[in-house]
Amino acid sequence: MNEHSTKKRPAFDHLFFWFMFAQGGVIAALLIPVHILVQGILGPLGIVPVVDRHYDTWISILGNPLVKLYILVLIAFPFFHFAHRLRYLLVDLGVPAAKSLPAQAVFYGGAVVISLITIWLLLTTAPLSL
Repeated sequence: MNEHSTKKRPAFDHLFFWFMFAQGGVIAALLIPVHILVQGILGPLGIVPVVDRHYDTWISILGNPLVKLYILVLIAFPFFHFAHRLRYLLVDLGVPAAKSLPAQAVFYGGAVVISLITIWLLLTTAPLSL
């Protein structure tokens, strides 16, 4: 190996954010509209059974760990998708600061903060019940 060649290493951070971007896009395109259709339209029309708006029902449903995971996925992944898309929109528009590490910290850090707030709210709102 000559002294000018560099050893290629995988860009795991780049891979992680692209994964979050892709999953957030799928969830934003498929899961959110289906959730709105079922919970917001078909349920109130009486076509499908849904969670009603009473406190006792919400607390009993929100105590289920799978429901907590569903809500976390429904919120966190689309925020990572949004952060990645907005950052690369600014890169494509020619904003040089969008490629910098502070810009990445702001965009992806914002998505992490939203995810952590969501986790905190889900863990403190209703106790886990199996």
